[in-house]
Amino acid sequence: MRGCTIQREALDHIDILHLEGSLDAYSFPQLETALNELRELEHHKVVLDCARLEYISSAALGALIGFARRARERHGDLRLSGVSPKIQSIVELLGFHKILEILPDVETAAARFER
Repeated sequence: MRGCTIQREALDHIDILHLEGSLDAYSFPQLETALNELRELEHHKVVLDCARLEYISSAALGALIGFARRARERHGDLRLSGVSPKIQSIVELLGFHKILEILPDVETAAARFER
């Protein structure tokens, strides 16, 4: 497995993290650090752009639920966008689609914060 690269983009009051590669036990700490930095800055509206994500472990998905819950406590959220069919099936198999909102693209995910 290869690692994961993360690029941050700020779009108004929303932070977008563009992910590329694989999120597993070895690479997830990178994302965890990025999300913790956003939380410390009081940035609680986050979109994870998964269009270039090839793999995500169930443990990483579980950790994302914790981040989403903490963001919601601060009137924000953590949303996924551009999820591949392979990753979508993992999310649904684990039942995480009931907790994590998954949208087709970054623009749609960001627009949902406006509602």
